[in-house]
Amino acid sequence: MSTSKTPLARPDDIGGQLREEHAFYLAELEALGDERDAQRCKARLRELRRAWAIHALAEESVVYRPLEIAEAASALSIHADERFIEHELVENLFDKLARGRPGTLEWQARLNVTRRLVARHIEDEERDVFARLERQFDAHALARMSGEFVRERERLAHLEEPKAA
Repeated sequence: MSTSKTPLARPDDIGGQLREEHAFYLAELEALGDERDAQRCKARLRELRRAWAIHALAEESVVYRPLEIAEAASALSIHADERFIEHELVENLFDKLARGRPGTLEWQARLNVTRRLVARHIEDEERDVFARLERQFDAHALARMSGEFVRERERLAHLEEPKAA
């Protein structure tokens, strides 16, 4: 996404940062479904796909991995593995959308499935992962994690710039 569309606020903790971004992605998926011009639709999809990939990679390295380490391979760690797979599934759906024709029934069906998967992923993450983060880390650590997330997202965006061109 262009930096003017990407969420830039820095909430006090990682939960607030991620909630803000999650709301942004859900709104963008909804707007994508409302776009009637095929060219603009493809361009919006490219931007959304790139932003989601950056978000997912930053989230995996700054949130999921530290949480797994803090939980020291307890039975709860399987949930983080599921989040990695959900990120991968969303990426695969974005790939299929990119190859499809906006406006067709198949394309709209894939978009609807993508929206539902992203919404469920976000709902589960905000209920489960956020609670686990609050149990494992104090307010200072959560605030630090938010800053690390923003820096990692910016670093990944910079690395992705040549691919986006």
